[in-house]
Amino acid sequence: MKALLLLSTLFITFASQALQLKAVVSDLNQPVDVKFFPSSNDQMLIAGKEGQLTFANLSDKSQYNVHEFKVKSGSEMGLLGLAFHPEYADNSYLFINYFPKKGDRVTRVSRFELAKKDNKYSLLNEKVILEIEQPYRNHNGGQIAFGPDGYLYIGMGDGGSGGDPKGHGQNTQTLLGAMLRIDINTPNNVAYTVPSDNPFVGNTNYKPEIWAYGLRNPWRFSFAGNTLIAADVGQNKFEEVSIIEKGQNLGWNIMEATHCFEPKKNCNQDNLVLPKIEYPRSEGQSITGGYVYRGTLLPNLKQHYIYADFLSGNIWAADFPKFSATQKLLSKQGNLSTFALSDNGEIYVAGYAKGKVYQLVP
Repeated sequence: MKALLLLSTLFITFASQALQLKAVVSDLNQPVDVKFFPSSNDQMLIAGKEGQLTFANLSDKSQYNVHEFKVKSGSEMGLLGLAFHPEYADNSYLFINYFPKKGDRVTRVSRFELAKKDNKYSLLNEKVILEIEQPYRNHNGGQIAFGPDGYLYIGMGDGGSGGDPKGHGQNTQTLLGAMLRIDINTPNNVAYTVPSDNPFVGNTNYKPEIWAYGLRNPWRFSFAGNTLIAADVGQNKFEEVSIIEKGQNLGWNIMEATHCFEPKKNCNQDNLVLPKIEYPRSEGQSITGGYVYRGTLLPNLKQHYIYADFLSGNIWAADFPKFSATQKLLSKQGNLSTFALSDNGEIYVAGYAKGKVYQLVP
């Protein structure tokens, strides 16, 4: 009865405030990540899957190509993730997750200097931080983000194909199928170090970079304070949202959301952490994780986690931190590939096929 009451109350609250997506940037090529400059509400960088890094200013409507990455872009590969260093104002460092066109099929995470000359940005001085071999062309994860602790988090998928044929989700001797946590504040001749408080440091059964494991394909994660929220794309039946904490096993491929996957029945769920939210294929087939809203334009959404589905175009809100009730905000909004949060907490979302960035507005 309590859950039903929560859902009913949420519906009434949202029903009192109509929502829509307002296009604020256009003429993009397959946008997959959007990041506002630190402390900015109008300047952003946009990653296009085919390799285009675009600058856009919402105030003066200016827009230009910052850099063209040469990438492998078939299937789910490409230019996939961006992250500003927490001390960007002092060091101008930008981190990029991409698949370099030359050489083996690898996820590469690199640091660049984002230099400004003649009022335009460009990338300089690549420092390769990490490369991870990919057995297939899909389930690459792709996001990188700095946590409130100052460390770099990297969301890695299970390496692809379907059903995790190589067992990476439960293999702690690989960096695939895991959330990684590394320290990139190192001398220039050192790529990264492993924080001493990572959960598996000193345990030879685990790669020390692993913060948590048992992920299939985390497509967008975010921090709400100290809480790490990740959306994980499902296999055949369910999509999921999880809270990820230190040392956890999120279950893939033993579980698909809260359901046994391998084996199909009577799977051993001991020490597995199950998701906070799941939804079936009738509601969508590829989840896009978002953010906890903290803006002012949509007061009824305050302290709600906003997320979407890439294929159905549905957008939902779930109360945070309990995730005890969810409500569909909008339906059939196209291929929504990623969310962004401005400095003042307003929420934006990218339309992959239409090549646009939208703001969620009344």
